[in-house]
Amino acid sequence: MSIFKRVLPFALSVPAILFPALEIGGSGDRRPHITSHNGPNVTFGIEIKLPAGGMWPVAVGADAAIFYIPVVARGEVAGVIAVPNERLAGIRIIPSMQQESVRIAVSALVPGKKKLSEATCDEIRAWQSVDAGFYEGKRDESLMLKGLGPLGFPIFHVKVVAATGPPPGGFRHPYVDSRAYCACSSTRDALNESIDLLAYPDAGKCVQIGECAQCCRISPP
Repeated sequence: MSIFKRVLPFALSVPAILFPALEIGGSGDRRPHITSHNGPNVTFGIEIKLPAGGMWPVAVGADAAIFYIPVVARGEVAGVIAVPNERLAGIRIIPSMQQESVRIAVSALVPGKKKLSEATCDEIRAWQSVDAGFYEGKRDESLMLKGLGPLGFPIFHVKVVAATGPPPGGFRHPYVDSRAYCACSSTRDALNESIDLLAYPDAGKCVQIGECAQCCRISPP
């Protein structure tokens, strides 16, 4: 099990809390395991490999950044990766639980009057899009999002992983003990010197995780 060497002071901002962390010792799982947590029950997450050479920053010595999205219920948390091309503005990825497996809905977002970075979660969900396929996998299974290729996007590799706990300590956000957080690992940009960032989007809100990706959480009914 890996441990955090230290956690830097974090910035508290609406609509989310973002935790920057320095390099993590050891290898393998970057998120420490915990046995108790509040918030929604989260069993799995997905790791999306963002290869070096894209619009997202990748730390020196790494071949990719890893965008982690928790699998919450029937798609409560969604990820958005801004990868504009000639026709489309970015990629929306929504994982959901299907008994013992994870179903991943992928779509390409059509440019609109508003920027993706300025959109609310409801707007992201209702955004005009082009279907890029549905994918399903079980724990430790790797998938290729092949439907992105014909749309002019890179074909991302995704792995279904066991959900783990966030780093200990720091501000006690209502979700801080839960596994319903998003993260970007092996990334570094001008605004964040750390190589790992964790984010807890509030219900109905989206949060930008550095320059890596965007994470949104719907308001529970």
